[in-house]
Amino acid sequence: MIKLVEINDTQFNTLVLKASLPVLLECASPECIICKTMAERIKEAARDYSDQMLFFRLNINENKRWQEYSVRVIPTLLYFKEGRLIGRQENFPETEEILEQIRLVAGQGSGTACLEAECRNAIDLESAVALFYKYVSATARNGRVKERFRQLHHQAVAHEEILEKKYKELTKEFYRPTDEMVKDRLKPHGFSLVGAMKMAGRLEEKLLVFYKKLAKRKMRASERDIFRKIAAETSRHLKVLQKEKSFTQDRELESSMEIPEQSSWLNKVFE
Repeated sequence: MIKLVEINDTQFNTLVLKASLPVLLECASPECIICKTMAERIKEAARDYSDQMLFFRLNINENKRWQEYSVRVIPTLLYFKEGRLIGRQENFPETEEILEQIRLVAGQGSGTACLEAECRNAIDLESAVALFYKYVSATARNGRVKERFRQLHHQAVAHEEILEKKYKELTKEFYRPTDEMVKDRLKPHGFSLVGAMKMAGRLEEKLLVFYKKLAKRKMRASERDIFRKIAAETSRHLKVLQKEKSFTQDRELESSMEIPEQSSWLNKVFE
């Protein structure tokens, strides 16, 4: 865990403004209990950045340089790079908010932050769409429909695994939506077959946007190629869904594979 080194006004120019690395400076007071909590959050957020950034504390009771940067509350976090103030955080930011700012200032940039967020959102969507595909495959009576959605389910799971691997590479952490989170938001078992297909289509449309963005992000060429291929597969999924939805809808009322009282009103939600 990193240590916040206390500095004074005399050291400010050399250690902060002329530092070769970016600097996080906590403006604090020894008597401030919240400042102590903030220091612990900084240490937690900065644990993987000790070689990419400097972490200092300035006691506002004994020093005055903080007055040059319009510090009005404590604790306030000031971020410096190449002698310039480039960011600040007040209002008691959470550990994750501090970590996000550290990543930006340390040079990983908004591109990496966006890439992580896009991967995480795509994982959520793939996890949900896999549930809908599994539901349709398990519920359909028609053998062709059942097999087609079984294949779609396997492909969605494969896409999710690729995203999880990339996310872990970026963050050094494993991420997967909990079953409870996915089911609370999107519970396939409340849908008719056609309704489930329509929802899967909505999810795939959102996924296509993410995959097209991922294919343009700064990463290895081989990875961009993978996401371009997944985007192409997602486009094919949308075509399959449209075809299967029409096939199922035409036969919905004359088959026993859906509960009639569900079909008529649930599907209207997606019109």
